[in-house]
Amino acid sequence: MPYEGVGEVQWYFCRFPYAKEWRLFLSTDTALSLVKMMEIYTVRWTVEVFFKEMKQHVRLGRSQSRDLDAQIAHVTLRCITYIFLAYLRRVDGYESLGLLFEGIVAELREKNLAERLWALFEDLLHAVLSSVAESGPMDLQQFQQSPP
Repeated sequence: MPYEGVGEVQWYFCRFPYAKEWRLFLSTDTALSLVKMMEIYTVRWTVEVFFKEMKQHVRLGRSQSRDLDAQIAHVTLRCITYIFLAYLRRVDGYESLGLLFEGIVAELREKNLAERLWALFEDLLHAVLSSVAESGPMDLQQFQQSPP
């Protein structure tokens, strides 16, 4: 059937088992069977979902750098992050990618806070030990009463 501005097209009407409505698929390749058209559609739909999730959850495309190497690094790191999250989603029972990403970010923030607190504690301990080493032998009561 000719379609204005496009040329010959093939129409496919299909209803998925979980849906009540019929869907119309249009193809310019009139030689495709319904099964082949659906195979192509599922692959293309998977790519669309991939890019939507990459933009929405992993923030693909938000780099403001003008350097080509930085842009390549941005896309590469986002893809690695997506693969990691998709793997975790598969292993942990199909949790949504957004919730999984938020959980990992919160965990990383918590680790960073714990690491910073530990570093402060190490600095304090180092200062106390240095002070004790400089003042020579001293009993604990004398040290507690000494000025800061």
